[in-house]
Amino acid sequence: MIQNKEFMVSVSILSMASLFFLFSCSNLPLIGSKKKEKLKVPPEKIVTVEGMETIKGVNSPKSETSSPKKPQAPATPAKKEAPPTVASAPPRPSYSPSLPLFQTGLRRKVAILTFENNTSYKDEKIGEAVAKKLSDKLEATQRVVTLDKTVVSEMLNREGLKFDNLSDPSVIKRAHQSLGIQAVTLGTVTDVSLLSSKASETSDEEVTFATAKVEIRLIDASTGNLLKTFIGRSPIFGTKETGEYSRGKAVLKAIDLGLDDVLEGFLRQLDLLDWATTIARVEGENVYLNAGKLSGIRIGDTLEVFEPGKEIFHPATNISLGWTTGKLKGAVKVTDLFGVDAAVGRIVQGAGFGSNDVVKSAMR
Repeated sequence: MIQNKEFMVSVSILSMASLFFLFSCSNLPLIGSKKKEKLKVPPEKIVTVEGMETIKGVNSPKSETSSPKKPQAPATPAKKEAPPTVASAPPRPSYSPSLPLFQTGLRRKVAILTFENNTSYKDEKIGEAVAKKLSDKLEATQRVVTLDKTVVSEMLNREGLKFDNLSDPSVIKRAHQSLGIQAVTLGTVTDVSLLSSKASETSDEEVTFATAKVEIRLIDASTGNLLKTFIGRSPIFGTKETGEYSRGKAVLKAIDLGLDDVLEGFLRQLDLLDWATTIARVEGENVYLNAGKLSGIRIGDTLEVFEPGKEIFHPATNISLGWTTGKLKGAVKVTDLFGVDAAVGRIVQGAGFGSNDVVKSAMR
């Protein structure tokens, strides 16, 4: 009996010791894991979205073992960077770039001579109509000064020159030297056709269409050589005219279209010729030029003066190849414009100027 009681007491003591051991070890962490501290979040940082709590703007706590901050070195004031230096550009050359003549304002003189009427309408003044329309179109470009055959003939007659035909190369070269003409043009009109009918069965009003072929020859006045021949043709559409004088009006429209067909090429070829004029007279320091306001010369322009140069002929064909550039004599500055197309220049460089010396633009 006493042994049983002792056994029961031993079991009770053992049980109590086991329970004490278990409770004392319940707070030990598991192997390989750390005890996480519960993050305390202020209530105002918790937002509820669709029944779920979301913490916003909360940073994890800093570790107690974090190394202390190293004292920062006092900030040195930033050096002000000097503004970048830009190498100065070399000065531009003082000379002026060469410009096309139509940009400098200088205009070429073109003498428009006879256009022959080689059509079946011999009694009509179709040739004169072509010359007039060509003159108007060239003048409208503001790049050309035109002279008709009457003006050229009268000017040459005043110089005592006798001639039978203005289209003779020797006469053309004389016009170049005396009048400063750069080019001469002439040609023919052919293949004028008319198509006429009544506007309707009940009307007597006439409807007319026309076609025409215009041939234009461009001649270099300094040599008398033919530079190029242009042929312009007009389509029949675009020439319709009705009513009184419809035939004459339709022919004029056809001529107009034929000239438009070649005008651009004509001007391009004309641009290949050098612009030049001549000295008409010298009085002391004043030089009178065969070109002025109409040719595009302005007061203040500086022009160079050359000797006439020498005409070179091909030894086999005896055809003129052109004129060499003569020796530069000096320069004149335009001081006045007078007459229809003349100017006065004062000598600013050089000496020994004379009539028929060649004058060219200093901008080439």
